[in-house]
Amino acid sequence: MRFSLGKAHDSFGKSKNIIVLLLDTLRASDAYGNASLENLQYLANNGITYENAISPATWTAPAHASIFTAKLPSKIKQASHNFLSDSSIDPWIVKIKFLPDNAVTLASKLHNMGYYSVLFSNNPFLTSNTNLALGFDKIYDLWFKSNIKYNPKKAKILSNFIRGETMRKALFNTTIALSNFIPSNLLNRMYLNLRVKMASGVANADGTYKLDRGAVDTNHALKNYIEKDYNYMPQFMFLNCIEAHENYPVRNKELIQDKWLYMSGILEMNDHITKQFHDAYKRRLVYLDKQVGKSLELLKKGGLLDDASVIVTSDHGQFFGEHGMLYHSLYPYREVNSVPFIISKFENGKAVSEHRSIAEPESLIDMHNIILSIAGARYKKQMGPVISEHNGISEGWDGMLLSALRRRSNYAAQIYRTKVAYNTKAYAVMRDGYKLIHFFGKKKSELYRIGDTSEESDIMAANRGIAKQLLSAIQKA
Repeated sequence: MRFSLGKAHDSFGKSKNIIVLLLDTLRASDAYGNASLENLQYLANNGITYENAISPATWTAPAHASIFTAKLPSKIKQASHNFLSDSSIDPWIVKIKFLPDNAVTLASKLHNMGYYSVLFSNNPFLTSNTNLALGFDKIYDLWFKSNIKYNPKKAKILSNFIRGETMRKALFNTTIALSNFIPSNLLNRMYLNLRVKMASGVANADGTYKLDRGAVDTNHALKNYIEKDYNYMPQFMFLNCIEAHENYPVRNKELIQDKWLYMSGILEMNDHITKQFHDAYKRRLVYLDKQVGKSLELLKKGGLLDDASVIVTSDHGQFFGEHGMLYHSLYPYREVNSVPFIISKFENGKAVSEHRSIAEPESLIDMHNIILSIAGARYKKQMGPVISEHNGISEGWDGMLLSALRRRSNYAAQIYRTKVAYNTKAYAVMRDGYKLIHFFGKKKSELYRIGDTSEESDIMAANRGIAKQLLSAIQKA
């Protein structure tokens, strides 16, 4: 990977404090120009906005691993797990690691530059358990606490099940043994009912249908830190909030939210259905924006915005029916890999007015070096194409069960085939106004102009030479 000096951020200079607000699952199309998100608009109107910021991955864990190490996910062995086929992988994220134990991360680099790094995370992937918190001096693993408060009894049962590997295996073996005595047509209906009930049961246990997904707890932890533990050293703070993540507080409480039932064709995924999900998503964004405002007020009151750079971004976006897909960890079209990226300089508690937009595609991998430059290091901008990788799905928790039941349950077979189809590599590469999505032979590659925001006009037929050049860039990366 080649680098050269960059000048886009010279006007910022060094900041004492660096605050990253990573709003998980926030896609650019719902963040930019959205008047309902007053605090995000305030930051965008007084800072640098990257109109075409691209996540290096299609879901949380590889995206964070990439951002923290400035490497593509495919270059990090631990970030490229095959959840569907590898039954030895712990699907509940209790033991799994997404970075090696000796990884040199952004937080560790900033620590060596004199910054005290603090992580506030409401994301089950971004915790001490997974190595994605490596290098942080202080870590607030808020996810479990935030998600048990709505239904402590159910959450305790769920927690025991998650952590009890022997119990899970015994239940799996018992289920398979009993299924052999159930007629196929009955088994088919039972499997569908069980899947729907499990999904809603887990969501009710951990509060994922609620408006708040932990942002209140994040701000409470932030307040306590500032009042009790803030050491007045230069601060690197990284806050991950997951309000934009599924499941959603839809108005129709009977609406099933299992994406694989829709994508496999068992349930119809029409505009009426996806609009309900999208509307609930946007309601969550309005709520999240208010919580961002409260975070900024806490930081201001504590004096941390007297000399600071505030960065707003996301790890990936979200599909709501576009290209026949729902949610994320899927093919790298714009809806899932185009994310907000805003940098605002604060002095004396107020954002310094520097409204500027950058249209050129920018990888979030480069955010790693931008942050180091804000801390005082020499800024190096990534040269060459911007690449976004999909190395397989993240939802492989039921792979063994699907594989075992698919011979006797049509529903299990449909879901299994769909998961296998998406559990393949697909890379997007952007350069010189074009975007190639390459599927490694699983389906035909597609070529789009960067300005085609819907990515519906495939121009491959008339531009195979351009596609070939972009494919070469993927092979050299």
